Amino acid sequence: MRMRDFLALLAVCIVWGLNFVVAKFSVTGAPGWVPGFEGVPPIFFAFLRFVVLYAMLAPWLRPGPADMKTMVGIALCMGALQYVLMFMGLQWATPSSMAIALQLGVPFATILSVVFLKEKVGLIRILGILVAFAGIILVVADPAQIDLSLGMLIGMGAAFSGALGMILVKRMPLDSIRMQAWIGLISWPPLLALSLVFETDQLGAALSGGWWFLAALLFTVVLVNIFGHGVFYSLLQRYDATLIAPLTLMAPLVGVISGLVLTNDPIGWRLIVGGGLTLAGVAVIALRQNKKLPTAALAREKTL
Repeated sequence: MRMRDFLALLAVCIVWGLNFVVAKFSVTGAPGWVPGFEGVPPIFFAFLRFVVLYAMLAPWLRPGPADMKTMVGIALCMGALQYVLMFMGLQWATPSSMAIALQLGVPFATILSVVFLKEKVGLIRILGILVAFAGIILVVADPAQIDLSLGMLIGMGAAFSGALGMILVKRMPLDSIRMQAWIGLISWPPLLALSLVFETDQLGAALSGGWWFLAALLFTVVLVNIFGHGVFYSLLQRYDATLIAPLTLMAPLVGVISGLVLTNDPIGWRLIVGGGLTLAGVAVIALRQNKKLPTAALAREKTL
């Protein structure tokens, strides 16, 4: 890989990793950068994210998808549901633990591809799946960290939702920009409705965040989605997926480090050992290319 392309991928992984801290700030106010800001309700923040994404990418909606029902399923799984669960989980989980929990999207997608796409999984990938889940269980099964475990369990739900969406993507592949445009369009109306029913003082909470919150929102849309996905898919067109996908494991590592440095995440032996096992298992799966499911979709689980 050329040095310029490696640096571009490194920049994307840094952005993706920092996004866990940015999302934590957006829904909880932690680590206290803005006095008086206690975060935006998670459903409303997901709504803002997708309505801004749609507004920016609306010109790329055409031509529309051939199968609208499948597109709706993709958008709800990979968009609305996945992000609401992630933001809800971050109300309890730390950025570093969420960065690890979401990596289960890769083994989840592999298991679902066996069930729905008849993918054949060899012994090495089976071992990778078992190691990844063993790592998460080690982190979650800590009775002294009930809140953290609840947040991570919700994050695992987000990973599963995204993996289910990837199975649907196989039925109707779209280019990255058009896919994101349609996910934005389909996701924001139900999120707005749910927020109006279940949440209160959404605008007041958002305004209390001032320019910091606006910057966080634009970070998640412009840098994480548009820049990150754009560069990533461009590199996939030039390099083998089995080279690119494992390198994206830098993203959760950045997520863990940024959580420790910026939000003072507590660290213990369970997080270190369990997180290491999870990332090792994911690396093994990523190195064994999934023939039925696009590797680009598998790596998307690191872009949240």
